[in-house]
Amino acid sequence: MRMETMMTDLDQLLGTVRAMPTDARLADMDVAVMGGLAERRDRMTARRSLALAGLLAIGIGWAGSIVPSAPAQAAPMPIGMSDYAPSRLLGQ
Repeated sequence: MRMETMMTDLDQLLGTVRAMPTDARLADMDVAVMGGLAERRDRMTARRSLALAGLLAIGIGWAGSIVPSAPAQAAPMPIGMSDYAPSRLLGQ
């Protein structure tokens, strides 16, 4: 077979396929593809936000562990403790 004959056969096959009716599901394919792309974009945004929050938390924790702090001391009296509280009146 020569090249010209093969190309003519190929052109005929492509013409036959072109003349065939299309599947109705292909009409809605662009909506499905665009919806899938939007969903993927939303997932990527959520992952980036979660990664950023994690890195920020690690950085704050690391900085908090390095900064020297004053030693903890107990308050002399709990906040809101009145002289008329039952435990104070009973001498406990």
